[in-house]
Amino acid sequence: MLLSFLAVSAGCSGGQDGAKTASDQHKLDIEHEPCDIDGGSAKRTDVNGDGRPDLWRVMSGGKEVCRAIDPNFDGVKDAFIYYDEAGRERRRESDFDRDGRPDEVQTLVNGVVTAKERETNFDSKLDTWETYEGGRLAKAERDSDADGIVDEWWDFNRPDNPDCAVVVKDHNADGKPDPDSAVDTCGESYKAPPSPVASAAAPAASGTAPGSFGPAVATPSAAPSASAPPAPSASAPPAPSASAPPAPSASAAKATQPAK
Repeated sequence: MLLSFLAVSAGCSGGQDGAKTASDQHKLDIEHEPCDIDGGSAKRTDVNGDGRPDLWRVMSGGKEVCRAIDPNFDGVKDAFIYYDEAGRERRRESDFDRDGRPDEVQTLVNGVVTAKERETNFDSKLDTWETYEGGRLAKAERDSDADGIVDEWWDFNRPDNPDCAVVVKDHNADGKPDPDSAVDTCGESYKAPPSPVASAAAPAASGTAPGSFGPAVATPSAAPSASAPPAPSASAPPAPSASAPPAPSASAAKATQPAK
């Protein structure tokens, strides 16, 4: 399993000598798909009665094509959601740090997520690309040092345990995975660091694995958190998580369903 993963990762490195350059890599720009929430076809709803809209729905031919939502009622649009002809979600752009720009773009087919592109270090450039199979996180590639070149490959090789992955890094900057860097997070040789003594302060987390956006920041009432993801670390990765963005609060639940 590990050898086959390394072979596939190396084969994806491209170029005549296998080394990658930024131009060979994934796109880095975060692209916002138009959703004309200010146009005449947009319907605005004040969900919490504070006098300003929290839900914008754009209609075409009697069907909803996209919407913007502000489920935590802070005046910033937290997500844009797009629908296919059957009314199923096909794309979602999420803003987790409330700066008005998407930090994650999900692609869905028949309402099931197939890929995510993520920005995790506040530089407005994509750095993590995830592939999903049957709605499950299967593989991820990451640019951990923000140079535009992938240097980490994650293979979530245990469908029965989403916390298990084989992680390979590129330590010598040749654009290819280094076999001696492979870590199986559920392997016998992988051991968690010892617990600190009672008098020592707990260390801060070193980074965030693909599929996770770190701890949530408390927000008023029951509104969901939109906390920003911490920057990734080049150190040994923690056990990954496949958690999804927080769900809207009960008062804003209808903001995620398309109009009929």
